[in-house]
Amino acid sequence: MNRNPLKRVLVVDDEPMIVSLLSAILRETGWDVTEARSGTDGIDLLDRIAFDVILTDLVMPGDSGIDLLRAAKEIHPDVEVILMTGYATADTAIEAMRNGAFHYIMKPLKPEEVVNLVEKAYSQRQLQRENQFLKSEIRAAHHVQSVVGDSKPVLQLIATLQGIAGAGGPVLLVGERGTGRGFFARIVHFHSRRSAELCVPVYCEGVPEETLLEELFGAPGAVEDKTSVPYSGKIELANHGTLYLADFAEAGREVLERIYRLLADKTIVPDGDTDALALDVRIIASSSVPPEELAHRRNVPPTLLKALEPGIVRIPALREHLEDVPLLLHHFLQEANRERKKPLRGFTSSALSALEMYDWPGNVRELRDLVRAVAGKKKQGTMIDATDIPPEILYRNLRRNPPQ
Repeated sequence: MNRNPLKRVLVVDDEPMIVSLLSAILRETGWDVTEARSGTDGIDLLDRIAFDVILTDLVMPGDSGIDLLRAAKEIHPDVEVILMTGYATADTAIEAMRNGAFHYIMKPLKPEEVVNLVEKAYSQRQLQRENQFLKSEIRAAHHVQSVVGDSKPVLQLIATLQGIAGAGGPVLLVGERGTGRGFFARIVHFHSRRSAELCVPVYCEGVPEETLLEELFGAPGAVEDKTSVPYSGKIELANHGTLYLADFAEAGREVLERIYRLLADKTIVPDGDTDALALDVRIIASSSVPPEELAHRRNVPPTLLKALEPGIVRIPALREHLEDVPLLLHHFLQEANRERKKPLRGFTSSALSALEMYDWPGNVRELRDLVRAVAGKKKQGTMIDATDIPPEILYRNLRRNPPQ
């Protein structure tokens, strides 16, 4: 397997054989590996290379794994550090976690367990990066309505979301496809007391129930042959934060019943385990199906719908606030200009007139995709004109608004 330069791991241990073994295993699974034979050498590398994950021994001559952990968090706060040790105690674990370690692992090492932990650490780092980016995007738009509109329906929606964000209970966002349910879920998260923690998305549509159960609740390791190790799911990753279930009603009955038990009991029992795990997770679900129709679906437990009912928020379709179309067009054109470094001057009046008349069956997503597609074909410094608009939009406008 080729190395992926976007996945960088630093392996640090004073035993050369362990470094060589771990490096070989991680390179085989796609990691770009840098080796160090002491904590001091590892610290020196931090100024030259930005690592995604650091896997380090705890006890080494000179600078220890804790020293490396502290230095790494000071230089690259978002790096994830896993400590290896043959001398783990409760005090060791407490000190490691207090200093920001992702996890610690006992020697002798099991290759599958090491790979599993490194991948999980990388996944958490990527989620944290995404959350930080989205948070900055939302805050950069001084008012959320500067991104989504300033019509009465949108202002009412924003007020409702900001109010419900502070309530702390589960939320059900109901809206047609393309209305931005995922975006509004993040608004709720970033306006809540959980904004410093992760907002973990899970997409339910088209995913087999067994796969979704594993993604949410984790999977047990094989007990007889020890060929795999248990790993936790995204619910545990979302502890103290938010779990966003996109198109939740497309999940199977067992998944939704276990989600209800999480809401009711604040615990889960991971697969392969017998002990309940207490968790503090806020659930935000979304659906393109109205609640009254969800009540007739056999896979959706009535108890779950009742738990979500106080937090139902309806997201209006774009045709219900067409006055926001010019603002949205301007926003997505600015976005396309930044991405392509090929700035366009804007829209001609004929283009705006045609686009304001369109009813946008695909909602804001369709508008965004149209702007990106058209902007990609235009020369720098020009304007988007009515002649650039796809014929199907113009024909649909004519059918809806025939000449008098």
